[in-house]
Amino acid sequence: MEMSPAHLAGLVAFLAVGMAAASSSGADGAGPIRSVTISSTTHVNFKSSKPFDAVTAAIEKQLGKFDAMAFGSAMMNLSNPAEAEATIHAMEGSSGFMLFAMRDHGQLLGLKGKKSFDRQYEIGNPLFAVEMTQAELRAGEYAPLRICVYVGEDQLTHVDYDLPSTVFGRFKSAQVDKVAKELDQKLEALITNALRD
Repeated sequence: MEMSPAHLAGLVAFLAVGMAAASSSGADGAGPIRSVTISSTTHVNFKSSKPFDAVTAAIEKQLGKFDAMAFGSAMMNLSNPAEAEATIHAMEGSSGFMLFAMRDHGQLLGLKGKKSFDRQYEIGNPLFAVEMTQAELRAGEYAPLRICVYVGEDQLTHVDYDLPSTVFGRFKSAQVDKVAKELDQKLEALITNALRD
């Protein structure tokens, strides 16, 4: 089929734009390359008639507190790793976890004129994390863990989290899986202890 000069010019322009887009997307190796992996995560929900304040207090009682200054100091000189580990162990609570951050989303909803009980906790332990990241650096994406405590429409107190063994399972690492399964047990113990009457 014979093309008119105008059609030919349009085709050349179309191809030039397509080649430029491919180049800018990293097809030539110079730019970033994006890939997507689909994985499956199991979500856990506990609910109880125990009041929100009592549940959050019981969770917080089992958590130590991450001390960024003490941690930074310990990491400055690793000639004696046992000493640095002892500094980290001293931050642990009875659950083995420490609190890194707490975000009160219920309080924030006051900006919208709503009164809600919804608190997110970021918890973990650098010593658990390093057991995973030494085998798989990407495991650092999910450490520390998060749990959410809130009062649902049913007026019960809920505690939600993603099961660590399924979150970390996408890395297909025996060492990461071993630690993640221990985290499953520790999280369940933390929550069941907090919900116990």
